[in-house]
Amino acid sequence: MILAREALLPALALVSKAVERRNTIPVLQNVLLAVDAKAGRLTITGTDLDRELRTTVACQAGKDESFTLPSTLLHDAVRKMPEGAEIALAAESDFATLSSGRTRFRIQVLPASDFPTMDGGTPSHAFEMDVAAIGRMFDTVSFAISSEETRYYLNGVYWHAGEHFHAVATDGHRLAKFSAALPEGAAGMPGIIVPRQTVDLIGKILGDKGKATIGLSDTKLRVECDGVVLVSKLIDGSFPDYVRVIPATNANHFTVEKEALAKAVDRVTTVSSGRGSAVKFSFEAGGNLTLSTNNPDAGSANDEVTIEHGEGDSVEIGFNGRYCLDLLNAAEGKRLVFSLGDPGSPTLIQPETADETGLKPLFVLMPMRV
Repeated sequence: MILAREALLPALALVSKAVERRNTIPVLQNVLLAVDAKAGRLTITGTDLDRELRTTVACQAGKDESFTLPSTLLHDAVRKMPEGAEIALAAESDFATLSSGRTRFRIQVLPASDFPTMDGGTPSHAFEMDVAAIGRMFDTVSFAISSEETRYYLNGVYWHAGEHFHAVATDGHRLAKFSAALPEGAAGMPGIIVPRQTVDLIGKILGDKGKATIGLSDTKLRVECDGVVLVSKLIDGSFPDYVRVIPATNANHFTVEKEALAKAVDRVTTVSSGRGSAVKFSFEAGGNLTLSTNNPDAGSANDEVTIEHGEGDSVEIGFNGRYCLDLLNAAEGKRLVFSLGDPGSPTLIQPETADETGLKPLFVLMPMRV
């Protein structure tokens, strides 16, 4: 078959994102190449058994055939071909020949019958979403995904539908929730937990324009956009009742400029040690927000941020500085409102203004002893 380097190279780069370079099963280091000669199409598929990613490129071929080649080796060989090259790829039983001009590679083949493919199942719900909305959703909440394997049901983003379409992530120390308009066809969908690796992969394959088609079955998620198809297993578990964690009665509200606060937190955590860095937040009614850290082995630091608007009593509370920075980097908007109760209660944090849909992301930060 004949392929254009400029079409083949990005397709291989994309599909390789689902391939584990170090895998004890040799065929899982390969991509599946399936030729449809009549349609003039080559379908390229990669998998790690939990996720499958595939896309197509145009080709000229005389027959239908399927075989697998090492993902990294094939990508590197095509990448090193001259720009604008036409590439000839011919497979035999044990080897495939990749050639262009005077350049020729002979690459070991593994049979297509050894390559495991994933069935997306029959979707119980299918709907379209703007890829920009999906990107915002995951960008906003993914920092709060837990990496603790024993709490596997927190190792992803919880997608579910109610009056709106929601994405939630929590690790027990912080929680992030993003809500969007409910897509047509999503009403009544089951709540699903999308694994962290799939969230990362979706972010890599989606652009910032157009729509993606989402299909859900009991155990799998299917995402299709611009000819790229991702099928992923879901986390088999029950996401906790996160609504109970969201404070509803905190009476002390303080508005601060997000960027100024992020810079101040970054400065005072310079003397902190590790991810357990404790920062004291002193919200003064009618005054400033004072940040302070103390590390007996290094020193101390203080900084101040203007409180642009305040309601209620002064509050002193401790937060993990690194967790707070993650939250500030993920939050949208120029100003954030901190809604606080007592120093031992969770704090609710939201943008001052809603987005164009009239909705606000929300964040919950658990306190830390300082």
